Amino acid sequence: MLPPEQAFLNNTLLKRLRAEATILFGTIVVTAVLCFSSLFLFPNSALADEVYLKNGDLLTGEILSTEDEQLIVETNYAKKIKVKFDKVVCVSSDKEVTLLLRNNEKLVGHVTCPALGSIQLLDQETGETTEISFADLKAINPPPPPPAVTYKALVDVGGAINSGNTRSKTFNSSAKFQARSKNQRLYLEGKFNYGESEGEEDQRNWLTGAKYDYFWTEKVYTYLRPFAEYDKFQDLDLRFITSAGPGYQFIDTETAGLFAELGPAYFYEDYDTEDDNEYLAARWAAGGRFHIIPQKLVFFHLHEFYYDLSSDVGAYLRTEQGVRLALVENFFLNFRVDYKYKSDPPEGNKSSDTALVLGIGYELNF
Repeated sequence: MLPPEQAFLNNTLLKRLRAEATILFGTIVVTAVLCFSSLFLFPNSALADEVYLKNGDLLTGEILSTEDEQLIVETNYAKKIKVKFDKVVCVSSDKEVTLLLRNNEKLVGHVTCPALGSIQLLDQETGETTEISFADLKAINPPPPPPAVTYKALVDVGGAINSGNTRSKTFNSSAKFQARSKNQRLYLEGKFNYGESEGEEDQRNWLTGAKYDYFWTEKVYTYLRPFAEYDKFQDLDLRFITSAGPGYQFIDTETAGLFAELGPAYFYEDYDTEDDNEYLAARWAAGGRFHIIPQKLVFFHLHEFYYDLSSDVGAYLRTEQGVRLALVENFFLNFRVDYKYKSDPPEGNKSSDTALVLGIGYELNF
């Protein structure tokens, strides 16, 4: 049995050790909590990418991609920022990035900034590092290449039924399809309209057409355009037109398009009671689409004009213009004005026709 003095000293030492252990454990726990909290609450503060600019500014955030020669960086304070790529002199990232060099070589790895004007790439698999001049860099995380062929289809239908004092019904539909590659474009279209009033048919017409474009440059192309239509109440059994010539694509982006075409055309009309027409014509066409509100409201226009080269009176014009309002998913509300003018219509018919069309449509891009 220990003497009282020794037992007192041992108890005092044991209490001190327990107190120090409690303080040390508490310090470890608090430190761990603070570290984990900083990781979860401020994930980008410790592991943020860095972008160094020529003017001396430093951006921190996450490097997303390079599009249209602009580096896109997502930050906590300003969401996505776009910086011209030629204004950047260095970057660093703890995440794996893809580098596209100006010789179209692709490299993947982690990048650091050893000095302004150059970057160092670490290959995680081999452990090797490569120093690259930033001037040799074309893009960081470039978007995937577009598909070789893109397709677009539009379908819309509309109609009305009236009963009571006025009994009438109308139905209209249209469909368009486009396939586009780098050097070629195929366009198909079709329309059908039907109407009755007081039980009597007073409208029945259809049209169908195609156009093939071959692009010699980004903007210059040649086209081949066959077109046919029928209209019972214009005495028209068949109007067939085929044309070929040069075209120019002024604009062709996701939010705008504009083209113009000019060339000779073969024009043939088969009437039910009138004499048929057949002649060589000159064709002028232009069309465009513009997003008034991006991805929401689109204005479109197309016109084709044919002039009879064998006489001074033969002329035919057809136009369509209107707006498409996006609804939900790929559905849209379509309002279109179709206008036709014929300078020498069959006897008893008017020279012009106008149709106002309102319908619901569906757009598919693939």
